[in-house]
Amino acid sequence: MGKLIELNDGLRLVVCENPAVRSVSAGIFVAAGAVNEIPEEAGISHFIEHMVFKGTRRRSVFDVVNDIDSVGAQINAYTSRAHTCYHTVSRDAHAAECLDVLADIYLDPLFDEDALERERNVVIEEINEAEDTPDDLCVDRLFSAFFKGHPLGNNILGTKKSLAALTSDSLRAYRRKFYTPARTVVSVAGNITAEQAEELVKEKFASFAGESLPRVPLPSARHASGAFTRRKKDIEQVHIALAFPGVAYGSKLHMAANIVSSAFASEMSSRLFQTVREKLGLCYGIYGYLSAYENNGAYVIATSVSPANAERAAEAIRDEIRLLLKEGLTPAELEKGREQLKTALVLGQEKTSVTMMAQGRHALMTGELYDIDARLAELDRVTAEDAREAAETMFRPHCAAVSVVGRDPADISSVIRG
Repeated sequence: MGKLIELNDGLRLVVCENPAVRSVSAGIFVAAGAVNEIPEEAGISHFIEHMVFKGTRRRSVFDVVNDIDSVGAQINAYTSRAHTCYHTVSRDAHAAECLDVLADIYLDPLFDEDALERERNVVIEEINEAEDTPDDLCVDRLFSAFFKGHPLGNNILGTKKSLAALTSDSLRAYRRKFYTPARTVVSVAGNITAEQAEELVKEKFASFAGESLPRVPLPSARHASGAFTRRKKDIEQVHIALAFPGVAYGSKLHMAANIVSSAFASEMSSRLFQTVREKLGLCYGIYGYLSAYENNGAYVIATSVSPANAERAAEAIRDEIRLLLKEGLTPAELEKGREQLKTALVLGQEKTSVTMMAQGRHALMTGELYDIDARLAELDRVTAEDAREAAETMFRPHCAAVSVVGRDPADISSVIRG
């Protein structure tokens, strides 16, 4: 069980002690992501994530990574739709050095103009890479179509046009607005005591102060019913991604929806994998996953097939959805999905990095500790009726959004909704 400590001006610290390991994972989570951006600054959260590594008053761009490499640690970061995270993992002996680097880049980035111009080109290449990665492109376009007009439809990378308009001043203004104590969670897990972690964080974040904008909940779910998006690409396969209404993070159906996902499309023994790949031989891989946010969500199914098989694959997916809605999960599928998720939770908590991530995200979204025993108990309470309700909530074909990318991608949306 972890410990949640509130520090200066609303800064929160989550600590999960694990004396059985010799590592410490640390992360800084901030409620600043694509959902917070206006069109003119699209991609700014992600651009800031890049730029904080480009030097502080105490460290050059080389020193930032060299100070981590010199103690054998690892540092990285990511930007999501709802938040940004900066994180490290190291031997327990070097937790203080890692927290010092994390705090330095988080609190005191320079946003140097020359570095900004270089990094702008780097992010443009990242956009180019995403454009050349059809499965990523397909899902990005899917979210933009499914959540059209909603903040969750914002593209994390932004566009080349929006990036061109970003300046050091605009990055500083955005950072001042969102990088505040009350919007920040520090998560630490591993061979470190709560007292040690609190002392370190108080020391490293002593200068962190300021008022925060109130956390404004995302607007209620608004899906572009019947959305379809198609992008022509000179590639061998057609990439297909489907989005259905999901469930909110922590809602009463959240665990049931995860069990449905596991049985329907997340495992090699799942219905879609067994039908579309093993029985029909139409694809190499097919998978589904739940993207859950504070009061919104999406359930995504993705695969890639030869153009001639696109309609047949869509029909197979549609038929499996119909069967699920008609008959529900079998008792064996319900128990298998339950056990898959419980095992994933337990095994994940044996890794300090997974624990740190789970606690940080959960505290940022809910203001509470992530209690694995409570999650396991929730899974045990899921009934067949809960699973049926979750499936009926998610799989509403008339609400489905469809994204296809390929040489001459057919409009399979009518098949899915048929």
